[in-house]
Amino acid sequence: MPSTLQSFSCCYVDESIHDAHGFAVTAMVFADESFEDQIATVLSAAGLALPREEYKSSARMDKDPRMATARDALMTLLDSSASTAIVVAPFYRPNLGRQVLQALQSVVVRNAIQRTGLNVYFDREVFPSQKEATRLSGLFSALRGIKVHAHQDSKLRVGIQAADAVAHSFGQIIKEAFTGTQKLVDVGGERTGYVSGTMVPLGWELLMRFRNSLLTRPVIYDGSEYPAECDPTVLDTQFDDPVQFAQHPVLLGWGVQVAPESEHELRQCVEKALGKLWLGCIH
Repeated sequence: MPSTLQSFSCCYVDESIHDAHGFAVTAMVFADESFEDQIATVLSAAGLALPREEYKSSARMDKDPRMATARDALMTLLDSSASTAIVVAPFYRPNLGRQVLQALQSVVVRNAIQRTGLNVYFDREVFPSQKEATRLSGLFSALRGIKVHAHQDSKLRVGIQAADAVAHSFGQIIKEAFTGTQKLVDVGGERTGYVSGTMVPLGWELLMRFRNSLLTRPVIYDGSEYPAECDPTVLDTQFDDPVQFAQHPVLLGWGVQVAPESEHELRQCVEKALGKLWLGCIH
């Protein structure tokens, strides 16, 4: 990990609400200025007529194959061109904006993300107004330098559509852990590395799609400099195997945030599903 801050020009934020289970998952997608052009390209290639149409995770994929194509293209793009983080919290609409800002503060501090010059674009439902978003963001001194843009139209600010894909996917992962009910999907076939008919839990399959974009606890070698607030794993390469640490990075506290007011059951589900990540071969 370098001693300098990570630099992104944009962050896109959207939420996935799970009323039946009392929680919400909000996604933050960090990227550079070219990211939205890349999104527009893949969505148009999927057959969506922008800006009249947009990708929505809530759409019936079996009714509109273009949405399934767009989802897969967005996941591939996120894996290669963005860094992502999520926050899981009890859902209560009036608290959502403040919860997300609290989590954003933790994400940018723990992951050494440069705040000055960072534009954060929130979907329309996160804050009741731009005025309230500006007021609340002013309460967090660690967010100074960040420009908050509330009530964004996801058809025009297409990066929010990518955040929608992330939030919905991690909502499914947490719901699977929360309910104990797994939906199995076939991941086999040509060029997949699995034989046809290989069934795995949907939550696992979704996590594997996002694993390279998720922010994780950094690893430091042999006394290298680092921002202390990142609290990295510090290795002694004379005795520690760096490969093992790099293949099992920690998500919780860096790329995955849990609201402090969460009940034990919800926190336990998140820890079980997303405490650590496997970055080695999955075939």
